[in-house]
Amino acid sequence: MKNKITCLLAGAALFGATANAEIAIGDSLSAYGYIDMALTDGDGAGNTETSVAEFELGFSFAPAESAWSAVAELSFDSDESDSEWETVTITYAATDALSFTAGNILSYQGFETYDATGLYQFSYAGADGSALYSAAYAVGACADYSTGDFDLGVWIGDTTESELSYEYLVAYNGVENLTVKLIFADDPGYETTNLWASYDYGDFTFAAEHVYTEDGSSTELVDVEMFMVYYAMGDAGITFRITDGEWGGVDFDKFTVSPSYAFSDNVFGLVEFSTEDLGGTESDTAAVELIYSF
Repeated sequence: MKNKITCLLAGAALFGATANAEIAIGDSLSAYGYIDMALTDGDGAGNTETSVAEFELGFSFAPAESAWSAVAELSFDSDESDSEWETVTITYAATDALSFTAGNILSYQGFETYDATGLYQFSYAGADGSALYSAAYAVGACADYSTGDFDLGVWIGDTTESELSYEYLVAYNGVENLTVKLIFADDPGYETTNLWASYDYGDFTFAAEHVYTEDGSSTELVDVEMFMVYYAMGDAGITFRITDGEWGGVDFDKFTVSPSYAFSDNVFGLVEFSTEDLGGTESDTAAVELIYSF
C-alpha cells in the first residue's frame, strides 16, 4: 500500500518544478494528471455535497541533452466552477546540485501536499479542513541547491503590495527514511515558521509538524502542532491524525481517522471521519474520496 501511495504522489521535492509524469507523448514531452471525486457530509441539514473535486492535467517537457525543462499544470475545480493554471515553470539546471526556476511556483510550506494525490486522508489538518500553511501558488523565482543530505532553497515572489514575498527552506535527508524541513515565509501580509519531519519505519509512516503564523500586525493567526501515523496493510492502510493548538486566537483541536485502499496502481480510495473543536464549537465531518491518477 505504501508503495502505491508513493506512486500517486505528484509534485517536486522542493517547489513542484518537476512532475511525476506517467504518459510519454514524445522523446521529451510527457503528460500526467488525476481525477478526484468526493462526497462530504457535515453537521446539520443540507451539508452533504458530491463533486468532482478536481481534474488536473499536466505536461512536462525535459529534453535529454538540455539543462532546460518546463512544466505546466491546468486544474479544474468543480466546486468553484473554475479552471486555473497551477505549476507553470521553466527550470535551468546549472549543475547536478543547483537549479533556478521561474514561473507560478508552489510554496515550500507544509507536510500535507497541495494536491490530493499526496495526502494520506481527504481533509487538511486545519479548521474546517483547511491547510495549516499560509501560501499555495505564487509567481516568482527560486534557487534550489541539494547536497544529497541537505537541501537549501530561496524563493522571491510578487505580491499585491509594494513589497516582495520571500520563502526560505532548509531540509535534511541524511538519515535513511527521515525527512526534516524548516521553512520561513516573510510576506507583507504574514510571517510563517513551518517545521515538520516524517519517518518511515517498516509499514509505518510517522509525521509531526509545527506551524506558527502571524499577520502583518504581529497578530497570531495559527499556532498548532500536528501528529500523524499511517499504517500500511498490503493494499489497505489507515491514517490517524491529531491537531492541537490555537487557530484564529482560540483553542483548536482535531482528530481524524481514515482507512484507505489502493484498488490498482492508478485507483485509490478512502473514507475519512473527523471531529474538531474550535473555540468550544464542536463539529463532525465524514468524506468518501476516489482518485484516478495517470
